[in-house]
Amino acid sequence: MINHIIHRGKAKYESKKKTILLIIKKQPGEIDWILPILHKLKNDFNIIAVFEKNLVLKQLKENKILYKLFSEVAFSFVENLFFKSIFLRLAKKISLIFKIKRLTNFIQNKIYESYYDIFKLEQDIKKKYPHFNIKSLKFLMQDLADNSAWTNKFYENDKSLNIIYYPHTTNICSSLINFNINKINFKINSFLLINSFYDVIYFKNRFIETNKFISGYPKYDKSWLNKLDKFYKKKIQTNRKIFITYKGFQEGKYSKIMYIEQVKALFDFVEKKKNISLVFKFHPNAQEEKVFMSVANKFSKHLWKIEKDHLHILYKNSDVSVAFYKNASILESLACGKAPIQLWNISNNKNIKSVYSKLKLCFVVKDSLSLDKKLNFLLDNTKPKTQKLILKRFKKICGNINSIERVYRLILKISKLKS
Repeated sequence: MINHIIHRGKAKYESKKKTILLIIKKQPGEIDWILPILHKLKNDFNIIAVFEKNLVLKQLKENKILYKLFSEVAFSFVENLFFKSIFLRLAKKISLIFKIKRLTNFIQNKIYESYYDIFKLEQDIKKKYPHFNIKSLKFLMQDLADNSAWTNKFYENDKSLNIIYYPHTTNICSSLINFNINKINFKINSFLLINSFYDVIYFKNRFIETNKFISGYPKYDKSWLNKLDKFYKKKIQTNRKIFITYKGFQEGKYSKIMYIEQVKALFDFVEKKKNISLVFKFHPNAQEEKVFMSVANKFSKHLWKIEKDHLHILYKNSDVSVAFYKNASILESLACGKAPIQLWNISNNKNIKSVYSKLKLCFVVKDSLSLDKKLNFLLDNTKPKTQKLILKRFKKICGNINSIERVYRLILKISKLKS
């Protein structure tokens, strides 16, 4: 039988403490959002994480700051093995191809039973932590997308388990505030953390039988930003930097012609300038996307580079920031004191509207000409009055709640009421 890979974190496992299990499904952002809260909880709970995809752990390690901070809170983290139940998963693919529904369902159930075996997981963890007990598990945390099979399996085993769902990004879901949120019912075991009252409308008809709690934005608490600032070392730079959070091209979602034109507009700007370069950061699943690279490779390497470092540090090292249309990284830029330029919409759906431009949280450009003008303006004016107004609006929306402390107290209360 194939074992899980059990890694040691820097935190100490204490058998007297209750345990929090973190399920990481698709991307390192799932850790980035919850990490400030876990750092606050590490003295009260044992924290362990299960990575459903090996690639996500690899991507996390590439973000050295995030990985270091994560390692400090977890006593252990676990890799699901790709080769586990591989025969069954191949059989499932074949049954799907031939549309054999009953066989597919049978195989799916077998995978569920063998791949997501919590007692086998406990057995593997005990090889490194002999005192570990699955019964010490008090909370399970996961991204608010569809339930992980691990979540379902753990809850089937223990109906008293508290499940906390949280966002994997600090996105704002609506431009309308809704204060209509029910009081928490502690008889219900599931809790949804929501960034702000701007998101209540979006989640109104979702997670109906789940407690909803306005958490605020833990990543933007001053205490957490100060922790990140300790990793920042101001570099002596020979050139100025335009930092861009960008998306890889997706067929069917974006116009290929417009995508290429937008990328080229960014490169054309710096090619005409002296001592200015582009720094890109992509979503982890689109590090060196082919369409983007086909444009970028036509320009001199001294004009651009792709980084994988922590967003906060990349913003601190930049002079001007630019964001893909409707990208949640706009808030990351504002948290670092830089009002970003939001690029124009190049998706095939022209009806998509950006809540960030509606809330006036960014500079808006509509084409390459207005992009050139705005870049020149921000490079020539390091602290324009318009930026101060944007930052003031950001602070009003995202900076008025002591988020880490709020969620910490909620979790302690749940733990005491249900002990």
